Amino acid sequence: MTTMISEVYSAFKTAGVPEQEAQQAAEAMSSENLATRNALAADKRDLSNDIADVEQGLSDKVAAVEQKLSDKIAAVEQKLTDKVAAVRQEVAAVEQKLSDKMAAFKQELTDKIADSRQQLSAEISEVRRIMSVIRWMLGFMLFTMALPILREIIVAWS
Repeated sequence: MTTMISEVYSAFKTAGVPEQEAQQAAEAMSSENLATRNALAADKRDLSNDIADVEQGLSDKVAAVEQKLSDKIAAVEQKLTDKVAAVRQEVAAVEQKLSDKMAAFKQELTDKIADSRQQLSAEISEVRRIMSVIRWMLGFMLFTMALPILREIIVAWS
């Protein structure tokens, strides 16, 4: 005997429906109920598959977005690294120029000090020469002034 819904059969029998018709109606409803359950199960499987497909699609899209973001971040990091390297090179160049200018200034100052020392030494030598001449002249003048006095002394002793 086919499957039937006993509640439906009992209800038809209570309502006075003949046996054969009550049984056929209950079996028909049972078949339809079974078909509906099978359809619902199939729909549930289809829905589960659709959800799995959507989840996989979303997962793939999230992975793609994550990869794009990772690539963008890597590109930005590379640009920053390049810019930092360029700035460091510029700073190194400025430091080198500054160092060169400082060395040139130091050399120029050293040269000026050496020139000043040489000039001062030459001037000191000239002052010493002049002082020597002045001493000689002073001695000569003293001798010249003392000569008449010495003559008088010599004449007075003689």
